[in-house]
Amino acid sequence: MGLFSVETGAQTLTITATGQIPASCGLGSGSGFINANLDANGSLSATATVNCNTKYLLRATSANGGLKTATLAPSASFSSKLDYQFDISVPLDNSSGSVSGGCVASKLTAGGSDCALSPAGAGLSSVNGTSTGKTATLGISWMLPGATHLVAGSYADTITISIAAQP
Repeated sequence: MGLFSVETGAQTLTITATGQIPASCGLGSGSGFINANLDANGSLSATATVNCNTKYLLRATSANGGLKTATLAPSASFSSKLDYQFDISVPLDNSSGSVSGGCVASKLTAGGSDCALSPAGAGLSSVNGTSTGKTATLGISWMLPGATHLVAGSYADTITISIAAQP
């Protein structure tokens, strides 16, 4: 009686799993600017939430190019608009710093390209950083004009911040 062996052929099956997470960027509301006292130099701050899972660009647009009132200035010694500095700082994930920049509101009008945040500018880049659930700090600061006075009235401006994933 002889011994014999049977070789069983092994079979393999390879399964590849794939998936994709699309790039996404978004802004959420935080705290807004409170009513400013324009009788003196000053500053205000606000916040927004940034959620970007990829590198991104920030831009800002000022509707009026400064804080503006509908009241007309009665003479050249009065002004109905006050330019201000707008600043933004967004922390990046993994303690890799922040993306920060600023411009005066007069440079943030439609078509403006004089600074990175300007609507037609290069955009303020996070380089290769991401910001998921990070609180952005927004600030405005102003100095009263020296030679002219602000005309009485209610002053306002609307800042629109845009964020987009970089290719």
